[in-house]
Amino acid sequence: MSPTTTYPIRYFSIVTVPKEFTHQLGQIENTALSGGASLNHDEIVKAISTGKSQLSSLTPYLFVLFEIENGGAYWTYLDLAGELSKIHFTDGKTSEIKAEKVTFANGGYMYVMKEVYLKRE
Repeated sequence: MSPTTTYPIRYFSIVTVPKEFTHQLGQIENTALSGGASLNHDEIVKAISTGKSQLSSLTPYLFVLFEIENGGAYWTYLDLAGELSKIHFTDGKTSEIKAEKVTFANGGYMYVMKEVYLKRE
């Protein structure tokens, strides 16, 4: 891992994302077929589209697009449940992220978010 570096944020968004689903039986699962009968494509698509799920919780996420070393952009996100200590609001000139670059043996890389400083508007 490389040392923690500060990068400028181009865009950020805080959104809620569905976390837990409870699947309800759809029509296709409740259809009894007899004598080797089969469902056709239209019946399968209709059954899938009418299937229901129950949403039991939402989790807030912070999505961040920031500028990396070569001027390119990199997306990352943070599950805010239990991670609020990584977010700071500042009166500074810009919004910034502190991250560590992890480089893999095959040349691939990723950034690990350490802290985020969001400028107050």
